[in-house]
Amino acid sequence: MPLPCIPFPHTPRNCTACKFARSVERVRSSEIPAPSRRELNKSATRDAIVHAAFEQLNTGGFSSLTAESVAEAAGVSRRTLFNYFPSIEAALNEPTKQLLDRAVSALDGMDLDVDLLSAAVAAVESLVDPALLEPVATLYLHAAAHPQMTRMQLEAWNTCAEQLTQIVTVRAPQGTELAAMVFAHAIVGAGKAAFAQWSKHLTGPLDAHSTQLLRTTLAEAIAQLRDGFPSLQQRTDNTRKA
Repeated sequence: MPLPCIPFPHTPRNCTACKFARSVERVRSSEIPAPSRRELNKSATRDAIVHAAFEQLNTGGFSSLTAESVAEAAGVSRRTLFNYFPSIEAALNEPTKQLLDRAVSALDGMDLDVDLLSAAVAAVESLVDPALLEPVATLYLHAAAHPQMTRMQLEAWNTCAEQLTQIVTVRAPQGTELAAMVFAHAIVGAGKAAFAQWSKHLTGPLDAHSTQLLRTTLAEAIAQLRDGFPSLQQRTDNTRKA
């Protein structure tokens, strides 16, 4: 990341690096209006359902999950559960949707003078809440054995790509629709590759360290796009033998 300039007295900090730094700080410290009591109650119920579903997933796997058992663990009725989520899989997929929505919102809040790829890296780096990343990581590790869950995760990533395409179109109106779509799907592809790489090399339990490693890998994956895949540009010293 470029270092912000050191301005002379009475000189506005308008260099690209300064705007970038201000954008990152604004995204990380943005104020959210206080929710109403009703919204808090609905959020608490939704969180209780998601938490109960993940607790059972961790202890018994997908085979242990039923609407009745999750509802009971969450302290709600079966009907209430389905008022919030159309299926248990949808409840499990909620953290993934929230993570991707937060990343999209962070990118949308970046200063327009910050280039798209640097803004995308900063948006991922703003995802510092382990409580948000950990369930997403947990579900990713379990989903490979559950086709419906894999499909729902794919739908969440595709929705993210559509949202990114809209943001890119606004931030770079001079670009073509194809360019915006390619950019958005490249970002999503980098994110999916980061999850795959992270899970491949995961050797210990899912904890604070491994969750932080996932966040770092996500940022590094998008930085590969920003920096033009530097490791692939290096020439080897090997010479072709005659």
